[in-house]
Amino acid sequence: MKDFMTLGPVPFEEDCIQVSPEVDYSAMRKEVSNYVALLESRFINIPENAYFGIKRESHDFGTYFEAAVYWDTEDTDSQTFAFFVENHLPASWKDDAKLDWKTPVPAGWAEID
Repeated sequence: MKDFMTLGPVPFEEDCIQVSPEVDYSAMRKEVSNYVALLESRFINIPENAYFGIKRESHDFGTYFEAAVYWDTEDTDSQTFAFFVENHLPASWKDDAKLDWKTPVPAGWAEID
């Protein structure tokens, strides 16, 4: 069975387009598409049954979009990958480090004692 986890519309330290009655949905979707592209380039060795996409959500003020990671609940690798992604999201648009979920400690990071 497929499951998903939303990851926000942009890296977590960045400002995003806010939902409002006057929102430009094409700009909002483009912003989230750019975030999905960043995630796809940041995380390497994505398992076969996992992928990034755009999730459409409803809010009192209208519709909004968020990046999401999808995985197969019957596939341990894809599920492990999804939770690795959640714990290693980029803080900014400039955060372009490549991360391999199969590596215990990502390259360039100090090991935590």
